[in-house]
Amino acid sequence: MAIRPQGWPYKKEFRCHRCGNCCRGEGTVDLTPSDIRRAAKLLDLSRTGFIRNYCIENESGDVVLKDQGDEEQSCIFLTEENGLAGCRIHEAKPEQCSAFPMRWRPRRAADYCEGMREVLGLPPGALRRTISG
Repeated sequence: MAIRPQGWPYKKEFRCHRCGNCCRGEGTVDLTPSDIRRAAKLLDLSRTGFIRNYCIENESGDVVLKDQGDEEQSCIFLTEENGLAGCRIHEAKPEQCSAFPMRWRPRRAADYCEGMREVLGLPPGALRRTISG
Protein backbone atom coordinates (compact mmCIF):
# COMPACT_ATOMS: atom_id res chain seq x y z
CA MET A 1 0.00 0.00 0.00
CA ALA A 2 1.41 3.39 -0.99
CA ILE A 3 1.23 6.14 1.59
CA ARG A 4 1.95 9.85 1.33
CA PRO A 5 0.99 11.58 4.57
CA GLN A 6 0.74 15.31 5.06
CA GLY A 7 4.25 16.72 5.50
CA TRP A 8 5.93 13.83 3.66
CA PRO A 9 8.93 15.59 2.07
CA TYR A 10 9.22 13.34 -0.99
CA LYS A 11 7.39 13.46 -4.31
CA LYS A 12 6.89 9.71 -4.44
CA GLU A 13 4.62 7.79 -2.09
CA PHE A 14 6.11 5.22 0.27
CA ARG A 15 5.33 1.58 -0.47
CA CYS A 16 6.49 -1.01 2.05
CA HIS A 17 8.36 -3.82 0.31
CA ARG A 18 8.12 -6.04 3.40
CA CYS A 19 11.88 -6.58 3.38
CA GLY A 20 11.90 -6.62 7.20
CA ASN A 21 15.13 -4.68 7.43
CA CYS A 22 13.53 -2.05 9.66
CA CYS A 23 12.90 -4.86 12.17
CA ARG A 24 16.56 -5.88 12.44
CA GLY A 25 19.81 -4.42 13.64
CA GLU A 26 21.02 -2.25 16.44
CA GLY A 27 18.61 -0.17 18.42
CA THR A 28 15.56 -0.82 20.51
CA VAL A 29 11.81 -0.70 20.21
CA ASP A 30 10.77 1.36 23.22
CA LEU A 31 7.29 0.43 24.39
CA THR A 32 4.70 2.81 25.78
CA PRO A 33 2.23 1.61 28.42
CA SER A 34 -0.40 1.62 25.67
CA ASP A 35 1.84 -0.54 23.42
CA ILE A 36 2.24 -3.07 26.22
CA ARG A 37 -1.48 -3.13 27.00
CA ARG A 38 -2.51 -3.62 23.35
CA ALA A 39 0.10 -6.31 22.59
CA ALA A 40 -0.60 -8.20 25.83
CA LYS A 41 -4.33 -8.18 25.04
CA LEU A 42 -3.72 -9.41 21.49
CA LEU A 43 -1.59 -12.28 22.81
CA ASP A 44 -4.05 -12.97 25.65
CA LEU A 45 -1.41 -12.28 28.29
CA SER A 46 -1.23 -10.16 31.40
CA ARG A 47 1.03 -7.12 31.32
CA THR A 48 3.52 -9.02 33.49
CA GLY A 49 3.36 -12.10 31.28
CA PHE A 50 3.93 -10.06 28.13
CA ILE A 51 6.93 -8.26 29.62
CA ARG A 52 8.40 -11.51 30.99
CA ASN A 53 8.13 -13.30 27.63
CA TYR A 54 8.88 -10.58 25.10
CA CYS A 55 10.60 -7.64 26.76
CA ILE A 56 13.58 -6.39 28.67
CA GLU A 57 13.27 -3.76 31.38
CA ASN A 58 16.43 -1.66 31.22
CA GLU A 59 18.23 0.09 34.08
CA SER A 60 16.15 3.24 33.74
CA GLY A 61 12.91 1.25 33.91
CA ASP A 62 12.08 1.55 30.21
CA VAL A 63 10.52 -1.51 28.62
CA VAL A 64 11.93 -2.56 25.23
CA LEU A 65 11.26 -5.54 22.98
CA LYS A 66 13.70 -8.44 23.01
CA ASP A 67 15.27 -9.62 19.80
CA GLN A 68 15.29 -13.19 18.54
CA GLY A 69 18.85 -13.72 19.75
CA ASP A 70 20.06 -14.13 16.18
CA GLU A 71 23.05 -12.54 14.49
CA GLU A 72 20.80 -10.01 12.77
CA GLN A 73 19.20 -8.85 16.03
CA SER A 74 15.74 -9.48 14.55
CA CYS A 75 12.72 -8.26 16.49
CA ILE A 76 11.13 -11.03 18.52
CA PHE A 77 7.91 -10.53 16.54
CA LEU A 78 9.46 -10.55 13.04
CA THR A 79 8.03 -13.36 10.91
CA GLU A 80 8.30 -14.54 7.33
CA GLU A 81 5.62 -15.89 5.07
CA ASN A 82 6.18 -16.64 1.39
CA GLY A 83 9.42 -14.63 1.45
CA LEU A 84 7.79 -11.51 2.89
CA ALA A 85 8.47 -10.08 6.32
CA GLY A 86 5.61 -9.64 8.72
CA CYS A 87 4.86 -8.82 12.32
CA ARG A 88 3.31 -11.34 14.67
CA ILE A 89 1.54 -8.51 16.52
CA HIS A 90 0.78 -6.31 13.51
CA GLU A 91 -2.71 -5.45 14.82
CA ALA A 92 -1.12 -4.12 18.03
CA LYS A 93 2.15 -2.90 16.55
CA PRO A 94 4.09 -0.53 18.84
CA GLU A 95 3.77 3.18 18.09
CA GLN A 96 7.48 3.39 17.24
CA CYS A 97 7.10 0.71 14.56
CA SER A 98 3.91 2.19 13.12
CA ALA A 99 5.60 5.58 12.78
CA PHE A 100 8.41 4.30 10.52
CA PRO A 101 9.23 5.85 8.06
CA MET A 102 6.45 8.46 7.90
CA ARG A 103 6.80 10.20 11.25
CA TRP A 104 10.37 9.19 12.09
CA ARG A 105 13.27 7.54 10.31
CA PRO A 106 16.98 7.29 10.92
CA ARG A 107 19.08 9.50 8.68
CA ARG A 108 20.43 6.39 6.94
CA ALA A 109 17.09 4.57 6.50
CA ALA A 110 17.69 4.28 2.73
CA ASP A 111 20.74 2.13 3.47
CA TYR A 112 18.42 -0.73 4.44
CA CYS A 113 14.77 0.15 3.70
CA GLU A 114 13.73 -0.92 0.21
CA GLY A 115 10.69 1.36 0.30
CA MET A 116 12.84 4.39 1.10
CA ARG A 117 15.28 3.43 -1.65
CA GLU A 118 12.37 3.41 -4.11
CA VAL A 119 11.09 6.81 -2.86
CA LEU A 120 14.54 8.29 -3.37
CA GLY A 121 14.99 6.74 -6.82
CA LEU A 122 17.81 4.44 -5.71
CA PRO A 123 18.25 0.94 -7.11
CA PRO A 124 17.26 -1.98 -4.90
CA GLY A 125 19.93 -2.73 -2.32
CA ALA A 126 21.30 -6.09 -1.39
CA LEU A 127 19.21 -7.28 1.51
CA ARG A 128 21.45 -6.91 4.51
CA ARG A 129 19.76 -9.58 6.55
CA THR A 130 17.85 -12.78 6.31
CA ILE A 131 14.74 -13.60 8.24
CA SER A 132 15.34 -16.24 10.85
CA GLY A 133 12.60 -18.25 12.47
